[in-house]
Amino acid sequence: MGKMTMKDGIKQYVHAALDAKDELAAKMMEAGVDPKQALLASTVVTKESSDAMIDRHYQNASASEFSTHLSDGVPPTLN
Repeated sequence: MGKMTMKDGIKQYVHAALDAKDELAAKMMEAGVDPKQALLASTVVTKESSDAMIDRHYQNASASEFSTHLSDGVPPTLN
């Protein structure tokens, strides 16, 4: 993946998180979970997965290292 602006890197990360949340909520609803509960639960799981991904990929990066990582592109999945 080529260089991009930090703003685009942040957008890509947010979009990936929202896509993962939608997929999880849909799977939960297909399994019979109440739609409102599926949406709430998918938010909790997505937040935890996002936190874990940031910890794993960015560890103790400085602000400048974090910016560089974002401009290099965000990993496409939250797992």
